[in-house]
Amino acid sequence: MTNKNNNQILKWRIAFLVACTIGLCLSIDLLRLHISVHTNPNYHSYCAISPRVNCETVAESKYSVFLSLPVALWGIFFYLFQGTFSIWGLRRPFIPPTWPFAILFWLSLVSLILSILLFYISHFIVKSICVVCICTYIVNFFLVIFSYIEIKLSKTNIIKSTKYELKSIIQRYNSFTSIIIIFAILLILLWFKLPKYWEVESSIGPGGIPIGLTKEGHPWIGAIEPKIVINEFSDYQCPHCFRGHNEIRTLILKYPSKIRLIHRHYPLDLNCYKELKTQLHPFACLYAKMAHCAAKQNKFWEVNDYLFANGRRKEQITIDELCNLFALDSAKMQNCINSYDTHQAILNDINAGKALNIYGTPTYVIDNKTYPGYIPPDIFEILNNP
Repeated sequence: MTNKNNNQILKWRIAFLVACTIGLCLSIDLLRLHISVHTNPNYHSYCAISPRVNCETVAESKYSVFLSLPVALWGIFFYLFQGTFSIWGLRRPFIPPTWPFAILFWLSLVSLILSILLFYISHFIVKSICVVCICTYIVNFFLVIFSYIEIKLSKTNIIKSTKYELKSIIQRYNSFTSIIIIFAILLILLWFKLPKYWEVESSIGPGGIPIGLTKEGHPWIGAIEPKIVINEFSDYQCPHCFRGHNEIRTLILKYPSKIRLIHRHYPLDLNCYKELKTQLHPFACLYAKMAHCAAKQNKFWEVNDYLFANGRRKEQITIDELCNLFALDSAKMQNCINSYDTHQAILNDINAGKALNIYGTPTYVIDNKTYPGYIPPDIFEILNNP
Protein backbone atom coordinates (compact mmCIF):
# COMPACT_ATOMS: atom_id res chain seq x y z
CA MET A 1 0.00 0.00 0.00
CA THR A 2 1.51 3.36 -1.08
CA ASN A 3 2.20 6.27 1.24
CA LYS A 4 -0.33 8.32 -0.73
CA ASN A 5 -3.00 5.70 -0.14
CA ASN A 6 -2.03 5.48 3.53
CA ASN A 7 -2.43 9.24 3.88
CA GLN A 8 -5.89 9.08 2.30
CA ILE A 9 -6.90 6.32 4.70
CA LEU A 10 -5.56 8.35 7.62
CA LYS A 11 -7.66 11.36 6.59
CA TRP A 12 -10.85 9.29 6.59
CA ARG A 13 -9.92 7.77 9.96
CA ILE A 14 -9.47 11.25 11.38
CA ALA A 15 -12.83 12.24 9.87
CA PHE A 16 -14.39 9.24 11.64
CA LEU A 17 -12.85 10.35 14.95
CA VAL A 18 -14.13 13.91 14.44
CA ALA A 19 -17.64 12.55 13.80
CA CYS A 20 -17.40 10.50 17.03
CA THR A 21 -16.39 13.66 18.90
CA ILE A 22 -19.38 15.57 17.49
CA GLY A 23 -21.69 12.69 18.41
CA LEU A 24 -20.22 12.61 21.92
CA CYS A 25 -20.83 16.34 22.42
CA LEU A 26 -24.42 16.01 21.17
CA SER A 27 -25.06 13.05 23.49
CA ILE A 28 -23.65 14.94 26.48
CA ASP A 29 -26.02 17.81 25.67
CA LEU A 30 -28.93 15.35 25.37
CA LEU A 31 -28.07 13.87 28.77
CA ARG A 32 -27.94 17.37 30.26
CA LEU A 33 -31.34 18.08 28.71
CA HIS A 34 -32.78 14.79 29.99
CA ILE A 35 -31.62 15.51 33.54
CA SER A 36 -32.92 19.09 33.43
CA VAL A 37 -36.34 18.11 32.08
CA HIS A 38 -36.85 15.59 34.89
CA THR A 39 -35.37 17.56 37.78
CA ASN A 40 -35.80 21.29 37.08
CA PRO A 41 -39.43 22.56 37.00
CA ASN A 42 -38.34 25.89 35.47
CA TYR A 43 -36.24 24.40 32.69
CA HIS A 44 -37.10 25.27 29.10
CA SER A 45 -34.99 23.76 26.34
CA TYR A 46 -33.70 25.73 23.37
CA CYS A 47 -35.02 22.94 21.14
CA ALA A 48 -38.58 23.02 22.48
CA ILE A 49 -39.81 24.80 19.37
CA SER A 50 -43.38 23.53 18.93
CA PRO A 51 -45.55 20.57 19.98
CA ARG A 52 -44.23 18.56 17.02
CA VAL A 53 -40.60 19.68 17.39
CA ASN A 54 -39.87 19.42 21.08
CA CYS A 55 -36.86 17.77 22.74
CA GLU A 56 -38.55 18.04 26.14
CA THR A 57 -41.51 15.91 25.04
CA VAL A 58 -39.14 13.23 23.75
CA ALA A 59 -37.04 13.38 26.92
CA GLU A 60 -40.15 12.96 29.09
CA SER A 61 -41.33 9.87 27.20
CA LYS A 62 -40.62 6.36 28.45
CA TYR A 63 -38.60 5.74 25.28
CA SER A 64 -35.85 8.09 26.49
CA VAL A 65 -34.66 5.32 28.85
CA PHE A 66 -33.40 1.89 27.76
CA LEU A 67 -32.34 -0.92 30.09
CA SER A 68 -32.51 1.39 33.11
CA LEU A 69 -30.19 4.03 31.62
CA PRO A 70 -31.00 7.17 29.59
CA VAL A 71 -30.63 6.65 25.83
CA ALA A 72 -28.37 9.73 25.79
CA LEU A 73 -26.00 7.95 28.19
CA TRP A 74 -25.90 4.93 25.87
CA GLY A 75 -24.98 7.39 23.12
CA ILE A 76 -22.09 8.72 25.20
CA PHE A 77 -20.83 5.18 25.72
CA PHE A 78 -21.19 4.36 22.04
CA TYR A 79 -19.25 7.39 20.80
CA LEU A 80 -16.55 6.96 23.45
CA PHE A 81 -16.18 3.31 22.47
CA GLN A 82 -16.08 4.10 18.76
CA GLY A 83 -13.70 6.99 19.34
CA THR A 84 -11.35 4.87 21.45
CA PHE A 85 -11.06 2.25 18.73
CA SER A 86 -10.70 4.84 15.98
CA ILE A 87 -7.75 6.37 17.88
CA TRP A 88 -6.27 2.87 18.02
CA GLY A 89 -6.67 2.73 14.25
CA LEU A 90 -4.50 5.83 13.80
CA ARG A 91 -1.39 3.88 14.77
CA ARG A 92 0.78 2.71 11.88
CA PRO A 93 1.42 0.22 10.40
CA PHE A 94 -2.21 -0.80 9.76
CA ILE A 95 -2.29 -4.56 10.42
CA PRO A 96 -4.59 -5.82 9.08
CA PRO A 97 -4.92 -2.88 6.69
CA THR A 98 -8.45 -1.99 7.76
CA TRP A 99 -8.03 -2.38 11.55
CA PRO A 100 -10.37 -1.68 13.34
CA PHE A 101 -12.73 -0.08 10.83
CA ALA A 102 -14.50 -3.21 9.65
CA ILE A 103 -15.63 -3.77 13.24
CA LEU A 104 -16.49 -0.08 13.54
CA PHE A 105 -18.47 -0.28 10.30
CA TRP A 106 -20.75 -2.95 11.72
CA LEU A 107 -21.15 -1.09 15.00
CA SER A 108 -21.98 2.10 13.08
CA LEU A 109 -24.46 0.24 10.90
CA VAL A 110 -26.25 -1.12 13.97
CA SER A 111 -26.37 2.39 15.46
CA LEU A 112 -27.84 3.73 12.20
CA ILE A 113 -30.57 1.07 12.25
CA LEU A 114 -31.32 1.97 15.88
CA SER A 115 -31.43 5.64 14.85
CA ILE A 116 -34.11 4.86 12.26
CA LEU A 117 -36.07 2.94 14.89
CA LEU A 118 -35.81 5.80 17.38
CA PHE A 119 -36.93 8.30 14.76
CA TYR A 120 -39.95 6.11 14.00
CA ILE A 121 -40.85 5.93 17.70
CA SER A 122 -40.37 9.68 18.10
CA HIS A 123 -42.41 10.64 15.04
CA PHE A 124 -45.23 8.09 15.14
CA ILE A 125 -45.58 7.13 18.83
CA VAL A 126 -44.32 10.08 20.89
CA LYS A 127 -45.54 12.40 18.09
CA SER A 128 -42.74 14.87 18.63
CA ILE A 129 -39.21 14.96 17.25
CA CYS A 130 -35.98 16.01 18.89
CA VAL A 131 -33.68 18.17 16.76
CA VAL A 132 -30.56 17.24 18.72
CA CYS A 133 -31.44 13.55 18.45
CA ILE A 134 -31.74 13.90 14.67
CA CYS A 135 -28.26 15.44 14.61
CA THR A 136 -26.91 12.27 16.27
CA TYR A 137 -28.72 10.16 13.66
CA ILE A 138 -26.95 12.14 10.95
CA VAL A 139 -23.62 11.58 12.71
CA ASN A 140 -24.33 7.83 12.75
CA PHE A 141 -25.02 7.92 9.01
CA PHE A 142 -21.64 9.55 8.37
CA LEU A 143 -19.88 7.05 10.63
CA VAL A 144 -21.15 4.29 8.34
CA ILE A 145 -20.02 6.21 5.24
CA PHE A 146 -16.57 7.08 6.59
CA SER A 147 -15.83 3.53 7.76
CA TYR A 148 -17.07 2.10 4.43
CA ILE A 149 -14.83 4.47 2.42
CA GLU A 150 -11.86 3.57 4.61
CA ILE A 151 -12.37 -0.14 3.91
CA LYS A 152 -12.71 0.48 0.17
CA LEU A 153 -9.46 2.48 0.14
CA SER A 154 -7.77 -0.56 1.66
CA LYS A 155 -8.81 -2.48 -1.50
CA THR A 156 -10.68 -5.22 0.31
CA ASN A 157 -14.31 -6.06 0.97
CA ILE A 158 -16.19 -5.76 4.23
CA ILE A 159 -16.66 -9.48 4.85
CA LYS A 160 -12.98 -10.36 4.36
CA SER A 161 -11.74 -7.41 6.36
CA THR A 162 -14.14 -8.32 9.21
CA LYS A 163 -12.76 -11.88 9.32
CA TYR A 164 -9.15 -10.60 9.37
CA GLU A 165 -9.91 -8.12 12.14
CA LEU A 166 -11.66 -10.70 14.32
CA LYS A 167 -8.66 -13.02 13.94
CA SER A 168 -6.27 -10.17 14.76
CA ILE A 169 -8.01 -9.59 18.10
CA ILE A 170 -6.05 -12.60 19.39
CA GLN A 171 -2.82 -10.68 18.73
CA ARG A 172 -4.24 -7.68 20.55
CA TYR A 173 -5.89 -9.71 23.29
CA ASN A 174 -4.54 -7.76 26.29
CA SER A 175 -5.29 -4.30 24.90
CA PHE A 176 -8.67 -5.31 23.51
CA THR A 177 -9.73 -7.03 26.74
CA SER A 178 -8.57 -4.07 28.85
CA ILE A 179 -10.77 -1.66 26.87
CA ILE A 180 -13.80 -3.96 27.11
CA ILE A 181 -13.31 -4.43 30.87
CA ILE A 182 -13.00 -0.68 31.50
CA PHE A 183 -16.22 0.06 29.62
CA ALA A 184 -18.00 -2.85 31.30
CA ILE A 185 -16.99 -1.63 34.78
CA LEU A 186 -18.18 1.91 34.00
CA LEU A 187 -21.48 0.54 32.70
CA ILE A 188 -22.06 -1.64 35.77
CA LEU A 189 -21.26 1.25 38.12
CA LEU A 190 -23.77 3.47 36.34
CA TRP A 191 -26.41 0.75 36.41
CA PHE A 192 -26.16 0.46 40.19
CA LYS A 193 -25.14 3.97 41.25
CA LEU A 194 -26.94 6.37 38.91
CA PRO A 195 -30.05 7.80 40.65
CA LYS A 196 -33.25 6.98 38.76
CA TYR A 197 -34.15 10.66 38.54
CA TRP A 198 -36.53 10.03 35.62
CA GLU A 199 -38.79 7.65 37.53
CA VAL A 200 -42.14 9.02 38.65
CA GLU A 201 -42.54 8.73 42.40
CA SER A 202 -46.00 7.47 43.22
CA SER A 203 -48.01 5.76 45.91
CA ILE A 204 -51.55 4.46 46.13
CA GLY A 205 -54.37 6.90 46.76
CA PRO A 206 -58.16 6.70 47.06
CA GLY A 207 -59.66 3.85 45.06
CA GLY A 208 -56.28 2.15 44.72
CA ILE A 209 -55.22 4.69 42.05
CA PRO A 210 -51.57 5.83 41.83
CA ILE A 211 -50.86 9.33 43.17
CA GLY A 212 -47.81 11.56 43.24
CA LEU A 213 -46.42 15.04 42.69
CA THR A 214 -45.32 16.62 39.42
CA LYS A 215 -41.80 17.98 39.23
CA GLU A 216 -43.36 21.40 40.00
CA GLY A 217 -44.93 19.94 43.14
CA HIS A 218 -48.57 19.74 41.99
CA PRO A 219 -50.58 16.72 43.23
CA TRP A 220 -51.68 14.23 40.58
CA ILE A 221 -53.80 11.10 40.51
CA GLY A 222 -54.18 8.49 37.78
CA ALA A 223 -51.83 7.03 35.21
CA ILE A 224 -48.08 6.83 35.72
CA GLU A 225 -47.64 6.95 31.93
CA PRO A 226 -50.78 8.78 30.78
CA LYS A 227 -52.20 9.26 27.32
CA ILE A 228 -54.09 12.34 28.51
CA VAL A 229 -52.96 14.78 31.19
CA ILE A 230 -55.67 17.08 32.58
CA ASN A 231 -54.78 20.16 34.62
CA GLU A 232 -57.85 21.02 36.69
CA PHE A 233 -58.07 24.66 37.86
CA SER A 234 -60.69 24.45 40.58
CA ASP A 235 -62.27 26.03 43.64
CA TYR A 236 -63.52 24.01 46.65
CA GLN A 237 -66.58 26.23 47.11
CA CYS A 238 -67.66 26.05 43.47
CA PRO A 239 -70.64 23.68 42.92
CA HIS A 240 -69.76 23.11 39.27
CA CYS A 241 -66.22 22.17 40.36
CA PHE A 242 -67.55 19.44 42.64
CA ARG A 243 -69.59 17.88 39.83
CA GLY A 244 -66.79 18.25 37.29
CA HIS A 245 -64.22 16.78 39.64
CA ASN A 246 -66.41 13.73 40.30
CA GLU A 247 -66.87 13.20 36.56
CA ILE A 248 -63.11 13.26 35.96
CA ARG A 249 -62.45 10.95 38.91
CA THR A 250 -65.02 8.50 37.49
CA LEU A 251 -63.15 8.55 34.19
CA ILE A 252 -59.88 7.90 36.01
CA LEU A 253 -61.42 4.87 37.70
CA LYS A 254 -62.48 3.66 34.25
CA TYR A 255 -59.11 4.41 32.61
CA PRO A 256 -56.57 4.28 35.48
CA SER A 257 -53.63 3.65 33.16
CA LYS A 258 -54.53 6.32 30.59
CA ILE A 259 -55.64 9.53 32.36
CA ARG A 260 -53.74 11.67 34.85
CA LEU A 261 -55.46 14.51 36.72
CA ILE A 262 -53.31 17.33 38.11
CA HIS A 263 -54.98 19.62 40.65
CA ARG A 264 -54.35 23.37 40.45
CA HIS A 265 -55.80 25.80 42.98
CA TYR A 266 -57.91 28.65 41.61
CA PRO A 267 -59.90 30.02 44.57
CA LEU A 268 -62.30 32.81 43.60
CA ASP A 269 -61.68 34.47 46.94
CA LEU A 270 -60.41 38.02 47.53
CA ASN A 271 -58.11 36.69 50.25
CA CYS A 272 -56.01 35.08 47.51
CA TYR A 273 -57.28 36.54 44.24
CA LYS A 274 -56.97 40.29 44.81
CA GLU A 275 -58.11 41.25 41.30
CA LEU A 276 -61.65 39.97 41.84
CA LYS A 277 -64.28 42.71 41.83
CA THR A 278 -66.48 41.00 44.42
CA GLN A 279 -66.05 38.30 47.00
CA LEU A 280 -67.41 35.04 45.59
CA HIS A 281 -66.21 32.21 47.82
CA PRO A 282 -65.05 33.51 51.23
CA PHE A 283 -63.45 30.25 52.43
CA ALA A 284 -61.95 29.09 49.12
CA CYS A 285 -58.50 30.55 49.77
CA LEU A 286 -58.27 28.89 53.19
CA TYR A 287 -59.48 25.57 51.78
CA ALA A 288 -56.87 25.71 49.02
CA LYS A 289 -54.20 26.25 51.66
CA MET A 290 -55.59 23.36 53.72
CA ALA A 291 -55.34 21.03 50.74
CA HIS A 292 -51.85 22.28 49.91
CA CYS A 293 -50.68 21.64 53.45
CA ALA A 294 -52.39 18.25 53.62
CA ALA A 295 -50.19 17.28 50.66
CA LYS A 296 -47.17 17.94 52.88
CA GLN A 297 -48.45 15.11 55.09
CA ASN A 298 -49.33 12.84 52.13
CA LYS A 299 -53.08 13.28 52.58
CA PHE A 300 -53.89 15.62 49.71
CA TRP A 301 -56.46 13.51 47.85
CA GLU A 302 -58.34 12.46 50.98
CA VAL A 303 -58.61 16.10 52.10
CA ASN A 304 -59.26 17.26 48.54
CA ASP A 305 -62.27 14.93 48.22
CA TYR A 306 -63.63 16.00 51.59
CA LEU A 307 -63.29 19.71 50.73
CA PHE A 308 -65.11 19.23 47.43
CA ALA A 309 -67.90 17.29 49.13
CA ASN A 310 -68.31 19.73 52.04
CA GLY A 311 -66.92 23.03 50.81
CA ARG A 312 -70.37 24.49 50.00
CA ARG A 313 -71.80 24.04 53.48
CA LYS A 314 -72.57 27.19 55.48
CA GLU A 315 -70.28 26.53 58.44
CA GLN A 316 -66.57 26.76 57.78
CA ILE A 317 -64.48 23.58 57.64
CA THR A 318 -61.89 23.90 60.40
CA ILE A 319 -58.29 22.76 60.65
CA ASP A 320 -59.12 20.66 63.71
CA GLU A 321 -61.91 18.96 61.79
CA LEU A 322 -59.51 17.87 59.05
CA CYS A 323 -56.82 16.85 61.52
CA ASN A 324 -59.24 14.64 63.46
CA LEU A 325 -60.69 13.05 60.32
CA PHE A 326 -57.41 12.35 58.54
CA ALA A 327 -54.89 12.01 61.39
CA LEU A 328 -52.99 15.16 60.44
CA ASP A 329 -50.50 16.94 62.69
CA SER A 330 -52.44 20.02 63.85
CA ALA A 331 -49.39 22.19 64.65
CA LYS A 332 -47.77 21.44 61.29
CA MET A 333 -51.02 22.20 59.47
CA GLN A 334 -51.45 25.52 61.28
CA ASN A 335 -47.87 26.62 60.63
CA CYS A 336 -48.06 25.56 57.01
CA ILE A 337 -51.37 27.35 56.34
CA ASN A 338 -50.03 30.59 57.84
CA SER A 339 -46.73 30.45 55.98
CA TYR A 340 -45.64 32.73 53.14
CA ASP A 341 -44.62 29.74 51.01
CA THR A 342 -48.12 28.31 51.08
CA HIS A 343 -49.73 31.63 50.16
CA GLN A 344 -47.22 32.00 47.34
CA ALA A 345 -47.94 28.48 46.08
CA ILE A 346 -51.64 29.35 45.74
CA LEU A 347 -50.77 32.64 44.03
CA ASN A 348 -48.53 30.77 41.60
CA ASP A 349 -51.47 28.59 40.55
CA ILE A 350 -53.71 31.64 40.19
CA ASN A 351 -51.08 33.41 38.09
CA ALA A 352 -50.67 30.30 35.93
CA GLY A 353 -54.43 30.30 35.38
CA LYS A 354 -54.50 34.00 34.53
CA ALA A 355 -51.69 33.44 32.01
CA LEU A 356 -54.01 30.92 30.32
CA ASN A 357 -56.87 33.48 30.37
CA ILE A 358 -58.84 31.44 32.91
CA TYR A 359 -61.63 33.46 34.51
CA GLY A 360 -64.00 30.86 35.94
CA THR A 361 -63.96 27.44 37.55
CA PRO A 362 -63.68 24.68 36.81
CA THR A 363 -61.40 25.08 33.81
CA TYR A 364 -59.49 22.14 32.39
CA VAL A 365 -56.24 22.41 30.46
CA ILE A 366 -55.08 19.69 28.08
CA ASP A 367 -52.05 20.25 25.85
CA ASN A 368 -52.20 24.00 26.59
CA LYS A 369 -55.83 24.18 25.39
CA THR A 370 -58.39 25.40 27.90
CA TYR A 371 -61.85 23.89 28.34
CA PRO A 372 -64.08 26.02 30.62
CA GLY A 373 -66.72 24.06 32.50
CA TYR A 374 -66.33 20.67 30.85
CA ILE A 375 -64.16 18.61 28.52
CA PRO A 376 -65.70 17.70 25.12
CA PRO A 377 -66.26 13.91 24.86
CA ASP A 378 -64.24 13.65 21.62
CA ILE A 379 -61.08 14.47 23.60
CA PHE A 380 -61.36 11.06 25.24
CA GLU A 381 -61.69 9.08 22.00
CA ILE A 382 -57.96 8.37 22.09
CA LEU A 383 -58.54 6.31 25.24
CA ASN A 384 -60.31 3.62 23.24
CA ASN A 385 -57.25 3.06 21.07
CA PRO A 386 -55.04 0.13 22.12
